[in-house]
Amino acid sequence: MKLIAVTNGAMKEEVLSAVIQEVVSFVDAVILREKQKSAQAYLEFVKELLNAGVSREKLWIHDRADIAWLTGVDNLHLPEAGLPVEEVKKHFPFMKVGKSVHSLKSAHQAQNQGADYVMFGHVFPTASKQGLNARGIDQLKELTSTLHIPVIAIGGITSGRMGDISASGAEGAAVMSGIFNAATPLEAARQYQKEAVTNDSAL
Repeated sequence: MKLIAVTNGAMKEEVLSAVIQEVVSFVDAVILREKQKSAQAYLEFVKELLNAGVSREKLWIHDRADIAWLTGVDNLHLPEAGLPVEEVKKHFPFMKVGKSVHSLKSAHQAQNQGADYVMFGHVFPTASKQGLNARGIDQLKELTSTLHIPVIAIGGITSGRMGDISASGAEGAAVMSGIFNAATPLEAARQYQKEAVTNDSAL
């Protein structure tokens, strides 16, 4: 099962850079969800990570197709209200493009537009979505059983819930606070990776 780390947009850049370089070996990808950054600051941050030796294949740009193109990072993750997948694919056919979705309808729409995967959530209650009902495992299972593209689950996923995510048919789990809000992000990433590998072997 894939493990995707998602930055929280709340860390100082030098700290975030160091944490990403620490955890990148233990995850399949890092989504740079830094919406507070200007285009220029985002571009420079991606370049900094690449210059520090972080693999292009493990970086996923959030929302900014232009920055993905300028940096040669061919993985783009779109928010649900972001650019249409089909438009991005038309101009950047070489990019792997995924989309966040919060309903079955949106998921099928993204698939029909050519998305390479969808990220569905929030599956479990999470502090970042206070007051909003979690979608739950049953909706996640319904999604994985009706789509023919990979589904990545997000939202309130602790390392102890990785087994439930795997059993749902999801291809992976995306984790934000569980890694980037942890007291020791490296140890948290290691624990998540251990559970991901364990649940792979259990399938």
